[in-house]
Amino acid sequence: MLNFDLETETEGSSVLVRIRGDLDLQVVDRVTEALRTVESDNPELLVVDLSRVTFMDSTGMGVIAAAHVRAIEVGRRFAVVRPPAGVRQAFERTRLDEVITITDDLTSVYP
Repeated sequence: MLNFDLETETEGSSVLVRIRGDLDLQVVDRVTEALRTVESDNPELLVVDLSRVTFMDSTGMGVIAAAHVRAIEVGRRFAVVRPPAGVRQAFERTRLDEVITITDDLTSVYP
């Protein structure tokens, strides 16, 4: 049984994607599909909440980075909120934190 769950919440022109559990090779296809589905509705803001992620490998980082690139390409705002310490360190080590908006305050990304 996978330690994973994903839910989306739409409010106006913003979408919040909450991921729980392990974000790794076993689930990246599901996450990619879910992100592309919400992106197809052209939200102005896409927020990925990682507060309940227990583990993230390089494929998980790749999914987040790819979503960020797609957001830039279409002029969408993109943010990651509340990554746990280990996940935040991975963003810092890869320097993705310098290009992706990462915050602990969900309200700071909403207009």
